[in-house]
Formats: sequence, C-alpha cells, structure tokens
Amino acid sequence: MKRLMLILFVFTCQVMAVQVDTHVAAALVDQQQTSEAQRQLSALTAVVSKKSGLTVSQLLSEQLVDEDFRPAILRSYFEDIPRHLDANELWYNVVVDEDRLNRLMIDKEIPVWPAQRGDAFVWVVEELEDGNLINAPADSAASYWLRQWFRHKGLPARFYDYQAEDLLAFQPRDVRFLNPDLIDFIQQNHQPDLTLLVFVKHSRNGLSYRVGLQRGDEPIQIKNLKFVNMSSGMSSLADLAQSMMASGQQVFAEEFSENTVSLLINNLANAEQLIDLKKYFDQHALIDRYQIQSFSNGRLSIMANIKVLPETFIKFVDAGQMLQHMPLDIGQSILFSVAE
Repeated sequence: MKRLMLILFVFTCQVMAVQVDTHVAAALVDQQQTSEAQRQLSALTAVVSKKSGLTVSQLLSEQLVDEDFRPAILRSYFEDIPRHLDANELWYNVVVDEDRLNRLMIDKEIPVWPAQRGDAFVWVVEELEDGNLINAPADSAASYWLRQWFRHKGLPARFYDYQAEDLLAFQPRDVRFLNPDLIDFIQQNHQPDLTLLVFVKHSRNGLSYRVGLQRGDEPIQIKNLKFVNMSSGMSSLADLAQSMMASGQQVFAEEFSENTVSLLINNLANAEQLIDLKKYFDQHALIDRYQIQSFSNGRLSIMANIKVLPETFIKFVDAGQMLQHMPLDIGQSILFSVAE
C-alpha cells in the first residue's frame, strides 16, 4: 500500500456531483414471452450498463454479462408503465449486491463509472401531426420514456419545466432549430455536464427526432433518427447521452489499486467551505475511508485510503472542479491549487 502526500487548495466556485444509485436498474420485458432467467439476465445487463457507462448493446455484443453475475441479485420486482401509454411491457427491476458486482466487473475488465456524476439539462419539444409545436408535457410518451431511460442508465438530469421556469425569450422553435444562443444560455446559467435539446416530430409515417448534444466546450453533436416505437427511439437517444457523459469518467480494471494518501487542503476561509469539503470526501466514489488529522489556520489535514492509483484519483479530483492539480515537481507531494 503506497503512502503519498497530496497538497490541495480549495476551489471557491464548487460544483457538486449527483449521487446515482447504481445498485438497481431495470429492463423492459414482456412478462408473457420471457422466462425468469431471461428477465434476470436482461436486468443484470441494465445494472452493469448503469455502473459502467457502456451501453446495453455494447455489453450484449461482447457477451460481457453472463451467468456469473446472477448470484449478485438480492431481489427483483416489477414496475408498471402508465396505462395511457398503451405498452405491453413491464419494467423488471433487480437490486444487486454492489460490492460483489464491482468485483465481478473488475475481474471481467468491465470499466466502472463512479456513482458521483455530472447532470444533463434536457429540453424536449414535440411537433404534433397537425403541425402544432409544443413543449412536451411531463405525462407525454416522449417525456416519460426519456426520463425513464435516463434513470435506468444512470444519467442525472434536469428536464426543463416550462410551467415553472422561464428561459427568457426562448421558445420551442429555438429547440427545434437548435439555436446556439439557447445552448450558450443554458451552459452559462445552469452549467450542466451535458446540454440536450430534443425535437420530436409526429407524422403519419411514424416518429423522428432531431437532437443537439453539447458537453462542456466540445462541439455540438447533431443526431437524427426515424423510429416507430417511442420507447426504442428514446432508448437510442439515452444511449447517446450515456456514451457522452461517461466518456473520460470511467475507471478501468488496471487503475484499481489500494493506496493511502495524506491530503493537505489549504486556504479554507470559513466553516461553510469545511462543511462542503467534508461532504465532498464523504461522497467521493474513489475514497474508501478517511480520517481528519488536524485543522488550523485554514489548513485541513486528512489521511485517506483510496481505491485507485494516485494518478487516477488526481484525474477525478480535477474533473470534480472543486480542487485543481498543479503538476509541480516537489518530491513526495502532489500540488493542487485554486481552479480559475
């Protein structure tokens, strides 16, 4: 077990991640046409997808989830779909032993996407068959399926509520035409990990969507898809969002390694910062446990056991935007400073 000194400085503009429950997920199943064993394997694949950031189709094509995963199931249950959506399927949920599943994933070299994740800001509009362009109601099929797929794929999201919020002069047409000014406004004022504008078109020939996805400063990605079933269409869209949000955030098998690090956090100006830092370390997915050693003159000393290589830990601390690594050669210390 390695011991390493990390010197950290507080980033005053803190961004806290959302904690995702990665020990439960569901598959969409037809109860009459599937066996219990088939349902279990489908739901286990959904859980592994949620925990890894790999899409279900990736896991299935590479046959990464097999019978070895079945003993990780603690319990299962069905969940109804709203009747007005006229669906024949049910959600089949499984709750798993998370530690056991983690070990299986590492053994099979499946990456782990830590449960602390950035969120997406999502605005959905629909063009009805009569040409009317509207904000998608919360109970519409498009809203329901996209929300559910985001939940089961482990994607935290804020869906724009046009009845409770007002994005100034922006209208559904700005979503339809992927107005860059709207994207900039959302990025600057809501600071999501991913901005997702969704235009769903209903026609006599079926359904289609045109979407714009932007993550941070990366160029916007524009995708179009025609589909017949709203559930499958929104699942494909959620897969796109999952792949983008998980990119660069996964921990691979070779990066897992128990290490002990000494953390020094400088420039604590007030009690609120101390409380926020404690919450940060309490919830950090890569910290197994930690103990506060001392606190004086704005400096906090912590001894922490981390689950990964120090280099991986530094990468995730940087990504959290609370602390920033300064790559200076100072012997056994790794320096962090205030992010600008």
